[in-house]
Amino acid sequence: MHLIGQVPSRLEDRFLEYTEAHGLDFLISVGGEPMSEELGLMVRAQRARDVLLTRVFFTGRFDDWACTVHDSVPVTEWDTR
Repeated sequence: MHLIGQVPSRLEDRFLEYTEAHGLDFLISVGGEPMSEELGLMVRAQRARDVLLTRVFFTGRFDDWACTVHDSVPVTEWDTR
């Protein structure tokens, strides 16, 4: 599945289908982005001129030092749009 440079709403539907088909978690972050703690990634949207496209933020395993994926994302990442 291509995760980068996609239309956010279309990718969210495909991401949900993928996680359901593989028995993985599908969550929505506090910022409204689709994510999976099991896959260790969050699909974010970023503006590219007049278009909104997706990009991926990889969180890796955070079990030992954070409570959630959200807790493992640097503050500067939330400011990126």
